[in-house]
Amino acid sequence: MKILHVGYSDSKGGAAIAMMRLHKSLVDINVDSKVLVAQKITNDPDVIGPNKSLEIIVNDIKQILVRQKKYFFNKNDPFSHSLNIFRSNIVKKINSINPDIVNLHWVNNELLSIGQIKEIKQPIVWTFVDMWPMCGGEHYTDSKRYKEGYHKNNKDINGFDLNRWIWNKKKKNWKSKIKKIVCISEWLKNKASESELFKNVNISKINCNLDLSTWKPVEKNVAREILDLPSEKKIFLFVSTNGINDNRKGFAFVDKALNNLSNQRKDFELLILGKGSNLGNKNYKYKVIDKILDGDPTELKLIYSACDLILAPSSLEAFGQVALEGASCGIPTVAFNETGISDIIEHKYNGYLSKYMDQDDFNEGINWILQNIKNDNKFFLINCLKVVSTKFDSKLIAKKYLELYKSI
Repeated sequence: MKILHVGYSDSKGGAAIAMMRLHKSLVDINVDSKVLVAQKITNDPDVIGPNKSLEIIVNDIKQILVRQKKYFFNKNDPFSHSLNIFRSNIVKKINSINPDIVNLHWVNNELLSIGQIKEIKQPIVWTFVDMWPMCGGEHYTDSKRYKEGYHKNNKDINGFDLNRWIWNKKKKNWKSKIKKIVCISEWLKNKASESELFKNVNISKINCNLDLSTWKPVEKNVAREILDLPSEKKIFLFVSTNGINDNRKGFAFVDKALNNLSNQRKDFELLILGKGSNLGNKNYKYKVIDKILDGDPTELKLIYSACDLILAPSSLEAFGQVALEGASCGIPTVAFNETGISDIIEHKYNGYLSKYMDQDDFNEGINWILQNIKNDNKFFLINCLKVVSTKFDSKLIAKKYLELYKSI
């Protein structure tokens, strides 16, 4: 069986990382798996990238054009958007490769247009990694429009409704083409199932995976010494690719929680991993690692292992790779229930799931974790590793995908 994964990049961003992890897990169980991308960064021979410099130039021009979308979408909308209106040569490549199954992943950055998807000749499995396929242009939304359809009579929209226009293109072009959907969490599966576009489509849930021969804890004192972190303090970790200003990642909850905690104790420090995260003066100490590591286990294992707790109060989250990677290093997470992180964190077992968007309960989660670390410093290490090995191991996830492919 010949599988072709299709996504924008082979290493940039969480969706690309998840796609490559799945591809490698399939190769490990002897599946003929290849990856087709518009942006090839690695030297992986199984990854097919642009074969002409002109392709790279065209892709770059399209990216520049679509990044002007802030002038078209509602400026008060806090979420990122994608258009997918420009055609590309990706479908031609897919059809020339002629796999048995095409597994779509994150297809944005104008990888292919909405209309082109129906031109793919082979059976399609589409792994949803955010809400974009079921919405208009939004990658996430807290409105109900994806459930109800993007109707004309929406009173919140002034002028041309670009999200409605994109949604209608999806409805027109995908009505009979998309047969099999995989969602990476129960939360995302529920969103897709209640959406107007996909409520009658076959939807499976298969989580993202980790190679547990690579993702292992590093001894905490060793990790802290390498990263120059204090050995005597509790270290909290907040991770956001776009830094503290990405409202969806919920840094405001972290800030309020730590301000509150600083009135009770001073033996902690916040570590922030992400771009452009200068907080200025705070009541608590913090350190910023101003970089994007794109799933590289070498440095990430050190960062996770050096910490005591991950703070991940995302309001909308399809899965939560940070919580999974952290758990593989034995580190618990405090997050909100009713998000994709609920697939990874079992309440009061390998972390704490606070009531949704509840600051007081989020604060309580931090205190509960700290108390249990004090009482038993191996409790979370053992539980985190057990959850990861039983639910997210690469061989387990690869077999689930293989069963799905065979059913088609």
